[in-house]
Amino acid sequence: MHYGRRFSLPIDPWPQASLGERTAVGMVLTFLLLVPACAAGALLLVAATLVTHVDRSYDLGASLRALIERRLGFRSRRKDRIVWKA
Repeated sequence: MHYGRRFSLPIDPWPQASLGERTAVGMVLTFLLLVPACAAGALLLVAATLVTHVDRSYDLGASLRALIERRLGFRSRRKDRIVWKA
């Protein structure tokens, strides 16, 4: 048995809206979705750039430290042995 009033959506939610108005609303909604997508893309680009910079800086720093240790004959911290100038 069915109680209450039937609820149904109309086929056309904006029967009085012209094609231009519908297009404008669609464009606004599309641009509202594009703004967070572009922001997320920019954030990922910045994060990837920072990670690459840190990785390259660490590699450069480690290689410079090894070069200095070899040149000056410092004790290597990694293997606890003396690295002499070749």
